[in-house]
Amino acid sequence: MNKFPIYNCPDILLYDYDNEYNKLYQSKVYELEGALQLFDNDNRLNEVYKHLLRYERLSLDKKLKFDTEINNIRLVLINKVKSALDKGYELISVADPLSSIEFLGLKAAKTYLDIFLLDFLYDIKQICEGRAFIHLCPKLSILLIKAMETDKKRLEYKAYTIKVDNVKLDKTYPSIVHALIYDGKRREIISGLKCIHFFGKTDTVAVIKFNKKDIAASLLK
Repeated sequence: MNKFPIYNCPDILLYDYDNEYNKLYQSKVYELEGALQLFDNDNRLNEVYKHLLRYERLSLDKKLKFDTEINNIRLVLINKVKSALDKGYELISVADPLSSIEFLGLKAAKTYLDIFLLDFLYDIKQICEGRAFIHLCPKLSILLIKAMETDKKRLEYKAYTIKVDNVKLDKTYPSIVHALIYDGKRREIISGLKCIHFFGKTDTVAVIKFNKKDIAASLLK
């Protein structure tokens, strides 16, 4: 983790954005709120946090209701991504600032991966293939990495694996948005660890190679 610089951009108003950047951002970047942020918008974050922490001990009725809610949110967010692509957006910025590992803790974070995040990311990766890129906010990136890290330092969980690489770009760009949209060297769809609002010289990007394991092939080994 130490080799990846993390920029949280606590105050984006500090950046002196020019008109060209603003036009690029507004026309190409679609901001997608994460599931936890949506729950917080309804003043239900503490309730959801308790459900994540005690998920295995929830009654069957409560678990079914919670699972249904989570799945409905997944479908809503997926439809928003599809709509954004149809409108011509080229970069889906997924921001869930309330998903920090410090807030959730490892146990609740793994539950969040189990019942929502991993399947959701894989779904939108498939949808964006050949059409757009996906960028994860720093806190969501760290949650994904820390919750998937095994004792052997491999990044895998259940049916999924990830690998994080710091990719040198084909040239230096004036912002992370310019780099993600225009760089011709990077091939991975998902990136992260740096705030989407970072405005400054950018010549590297942390890409997240996110894949689903072939379960049948694994069983044959």
